[in-house]
Amino acid sequence: MLTSVPVVWLVLLAVAATALSSRLLGSWIPFRKFRIAYPVTMVTGGVLLVLVCRLNGFGLSEALVMYSFAHIGLTLGLLPQRKLFREILERWRRGEPTEHLTPRGSHLAFLAVSVVGVLFAGFALTR
Repeated sequence: MLTSVPVVWLVLLAVAATALSSRLLGSWIPFRKFRIAYPVTMVTGGVLLVLVCRLNGFGLSEALVMYSFAHIGLTLGLLPQRKLFREILERWRRGEPTEHLTPRGSHLAFLAVSVVGVLFAGFALTR
């Protein structure tokens, strides 16, 4: 279904998903180095994903859809943890220990279900 869409639109979807993910995570983690490193890391990983997909016989359209949906799932899955990110950063800036601050199990489960569920939806839409 989505693979019949012109590749230009899928590239725009990937750019929009990366920009949205970077913007939201950058606002949750207001750390300048993170705001620079996260998009660079995600784009580099996306390029590697596309290359691996192409080498394994998947098309560019399928790789772009999976990349976009992975970003969407990651952003949705990290929504419950945004307060924890801010609290860790504030304590870290004040020099207080942060080792005892860990995400709740339900938040990690939500993250896993969100990413896997959205990736399954993306996979289904490429068939």
